[in-house]
Parts: sequence; C-alpha cells; structure tokens
Amino acid sequence: MKPIQNIKFSINNWGHLYSLQQAISHNKQLTGRKLTITGRILNSPLLNKIDTAISIDFIQTDSPPTYTDMGEDTCELGTLKLHNQQLSTRILVDRNVFEEMRKNLMEYADIEGIHIVVNLGVLCEEPIWKPDTTLPIVQLDYAMKGDA
Repeated sequence: MKPIQNIKFSINNWGHLYSLQQAISHNKQLTGRKLTITGRILNSPLLNKIDTAISIDFIQTDSPPTYTDMGEDTCELGTLKLHNQQLSTRILVDRNVFEEMRKNLMEYADIEGIHIVVNLGVLCEEPIWKPDTTLPIVQLDYAMKGDA
C-alpha cells in the first residue's frame, strides 16, 4: 500500500441546507442532506507549501455506503482532487454519521476560541501532489481545539 500523507486544516466555514424552500430559492433541489465544510491548508509539504483552499461535501445516504477496501484494515472514504490549487471531494456518509457531524459543527463552530481541526490522510507516493490528479482519502478525523 502507498504511504499515507497527512494534511490538516481548520474549518473556516460550514454550511447546511435546512429546508426545501431554501433549496428552491437557490434553484438547487437539495433536501438538507448535504453538509459542506471549507478551509485552507497552509504550508503543507505535500502541496509544495502553497496555501490551498479545500472544500468537503458530506452527502447523507439512506443506507450505509460501501467503501472500497484498500487492504491492511484501510478503506477508501472518497477521493480528493487537486485542481487550480484547490482541493475538493464528496464523501458519502450514513444518516447517523451525518447527524453527528452536523451536531458537532453546530455546537462548537461558533464558540469563541474553539477551532475545529480536520486531519485528512491520503495515499500518495510522490513528495508533492501533482495538479489535476486525485488521491484516495483513507483517514478523516476532526477535533475541537481551544486557543491557548
């Protein structure tokens, strides 16, 4: 298996669609089953130390999604694409996981001095990520951190 490279970022913003009326007014047929977090990865060697925007869409599914087995008790949670110095992905999650993440974001994101830090593990053999390529995500953790 390829080595796991870790990249971390603090969530700058998050959004969740709560109503069909909002979806219609935004001309999107969403039903509140999408949670988007955004951030900026700073000074990562994997990204050639270039500040890089990141956007992750979590999509709620009706049944547990099937993740690809990568071996060694590792599965592919999704793929992360680097394009125009921006990273983006869509990750399918079941209802329980989706609701837990949404609850945590709502509870902690707006508290002064609290930062939600996301750690992503991607499989990559190269020391620097090549533009317009996609890497498998095999780890996604988040933690609440307070100002010291």
